[in-house]
Amino acid sequence: MHFFRWRKSNTVFIPAFDDEHQTIFHATGELQQALHTRAPLFEVHEILHRLIACTEDHFAHEEKLMRGTRYLSFDWHRQQHETARKRLRQFAPLIEQGDREAGHQLIEFLTRWLEDHTAVTDRMMGAYLRNQERAQIR
Repeated sequence: MHFFRWRKSNTVFIPAFDDEHQTIFHATGELQQALHTRAPLFEVHEILHRLIACTEDHFAHEEKLMRGTRYLSFDWHRQQHETARKRLRQFAPLIEQGDREAGHQLIEFLTRWLEDHTAVTDRMMGAYLRNQERAQIR
């Protein structure tokens, strides 16, 4: 089985966001592995809660920065975050009750969503933020 992990190709070229993405990717991979190896439920809970917390913190960080720079695609970007939040809220209680299939479904969603989101949406935001920074230097 191929375990999900962050790769250099997931870089969005904003160091703080790249670090946060690595944490999210790592937690997703850990959850995938814990489900695959049938780790004890308390371990799955711990990883799941860490994944939710680091994802929420990251979304809040991105959204604050986008608001502060008046990012033109803010609503579109935030809507993608809302989709991920909704899925996490949908699957978390099921996983907490021991439903490993729900865990696998969440991993399947997150692996596709994270790849797409970082490759397109976050890279667009990163380019915008870098251009904003360059404009302020002049």
